[in-house]
Amino acid sequence: MLEKVFLTDKVHDEKLYEKLVDEIRSSPDYLNLILESSSPWILQDINGFILDLSQSFADILGYDPENLRGKYLPTLRAVPLIQKSRLRILLDRMSEEPRECRGLFEFIDSEGGTVPLELNLRPLEISGQVFVLVTAVDASDRIREMGELEERICELKNTINSLYRQIDRNLQLITSIVNLQFPYIKDEDDYELLRDTQNRLKSIRKAYEKLIYEGSSDTINFGAYARSIVSGILSTYSPEPGRVRLEMYFEDVDMVLELAVPLGMILSELLSNSFRHAFSEGQDGKIRAVFRDKGDHYMLEVRDNGRGFPEGLDFEGADSLGLQLVRNLINQIEAKIDYTLPRGPASGLGF
Repeated sequence: MLEKVFLTDKVHDEKLYEKLVDEIRSSPDYLNLILESSSPWILQDINGFILDLSQSFADILGYDPENLRGKYLPTLRAVPLIQKSRLRILLDRMSEEPRECRGLFEFIDSEGGTVPLELNLRPLEISGQVFVLVTAVDASDRIREMGELEERICELKNTINSLYRQIDRNLQLITSIVNLQFPYIKDEDDYELLRDTQNRLKSIRKAYEKLIYEGSSDTINFGAYARSIVSGILSTYSPEPGRVRLEMYFEDVDMVLELAVPLGMILSELLSNSFRHAFSEGQDGKIRAVFRDKGDHYMLEVRDNGRGFPEGLDFEGADSLGLQLVRNLINQIEAKIDYTLPRGPASGLGF
C-alpha cells in the first residue's frame, strides 16, 4: 500500500488520508477554490503530497486523477529526473516558510511527450489549516519566445564582437602607420609626440583586445586592462633596470567600456608623464599606481617621488597636450582630480 504523508503530523494511515480529503472537499473554502480557479491546479499538503487536483491538470499529463492523488509530486513518473531536485527544493522552501513562489518546469505526459508548464505555488488556508495550491500555465509560447530571444541575443553578441574585431584591426593599422613614421622623425619633440600617440592608440586597442578575449559585449575587467596598459608603457620607456621601481595595485572590477577606455587613457598619460619627466637620467626613483573600488566611487592614483611639477604650474591651464587630454577625459567621465604641487607629484582621481 502506498504511504500517504501529509500535513505536519506525517500520518501514514490510508483511512485518515481519505478522511482528510473528505473534510477538505466538504469545506466552503474548497468549493470556492473550484469555482474561482480557471487554471489547472493541484492541492497538496505542506510537504508536497497531492491531496486533490483538477481534471484539467490530469488531462494535461494524460493521467487518471485517481492515479495521482496521494502521490509525492517530485516522484511522479511525469517529472523528469533533472526536474525532480528543482521541485524538491521549491517544496522544501514552502514547507519551511509558506510563501508564493513559481518556476518553469518540463513534465512528461503519458505518451512520453514534453509538456512545459509554469507552476505557481502559494499557501492556501482551508478550514484553518495551511495547504499549498499549485496552479499551472502552459509555457510552450514562453519557452519558444525565450529561445528566439536567446538566438537574437547570440546574434547580436556575434555582431558586436565582429565590430570590436574590426575596430581592433583598424586601430592596429593606424598603429602600424604611426610606427612607419618613426624613421623619418628628426626632431626630438616630434619623436616624443609620435610616441605618445602610439601609447594612446595602444591603450585603446588593449580595451578591445580584452573585450574580445573575455567574450563580453560591453564590460571588461579594469584591473587586467590597467595591468596590460602598464606593460605597454614599460615596453615603450624601458627604464634602466633597478633605477625606477614601479609598484602597482589594481583591483579587479568589471567596468563598462565607456568608462574603462577614458580611465585607461588617463592612467597611460599619467604614467608616461612620470617616466618621461619625473627623474633625471640615472636617478633612482619609484612610481606607484593604484586603482580601488571605494563602493560609491572609483579611485585611481599615480604617484612618484621625482622632481615634481614645475613650481607655479597651473594644472588647469597648462597647454601640454597630455595634460589637456587628461582634463578633457576627466570632464568626459565626470570625475574629480586632486594633485599636489610642486613636490612629490601625485595625481588622484575620484568619481
